[in-house]
Amino acid sequence: MAAISGLGASDHLYGINGKSSRSDIENVIKRLESRKEHYRKQQEERYSDIPDEKLKDIDKRIENLENRLSKMKSEGKEDGECETCKNRRYQDESDDPGVSFKSASKIASGTAEAAVRGHEYEHVNRNQAKADREGKEVVYQTVRIKHGICPECGDSYVSGGETVTVTKAKNDERFQVGLENEEGEIGGLFDEVA
Repeated sequence: MAAISGLGASDHLYGINGKSSRSDIENVIKRLESRKEHYRKQQEERYSDIPDEKLKDIDKRIENLENRLSKMKSEGKEDGECETCKNRRYQDESDDPGVSFKSASKIASGTAEAAVRGHEYEHVNRNQAKADREGKEVVYQTVRIKHGICPECGDSYVSGGETVTVTKAKNDERFQVGLENEEGEIGGLFDEVA
């Protein structure tokens, strides 16, 4: 499920929920501004080479939070949901017609990781069945769940999933590295050296 949009390694010091109060957002902005000032002092004192990209990311985050805050104030709301998180949809981009999420679907952020993982295991099972039909053997399979940080609210979310399957024809010697053959010899990529 490449490029599926939603949990990740969030910096809890600066993260807020998709639905937050004005005071939550104001507190995060203050902490971000304090962190930015700390980074600038470190740069000036040569204690650290904080990349300019890090400072630009903090500035962008502050700008997004200030925009969200001003929108809440203009609408007279004390709390509000992040529009980006609210509108996040998940859709499979593979050419496998037999899996879920072929059309864009909304998933609650608390269940997104389980839903994406379940979807990726559909690919695992279908790839295993395809290998069996084609007389192949599965050599390696892995599922990776990708994560991101919402640029608007800073909440972590599942941003996608990826399934990798490697198969080989049965009895293909190229994948016998480190395994004993019928004669008790250890297999390798090269049987002879020129």
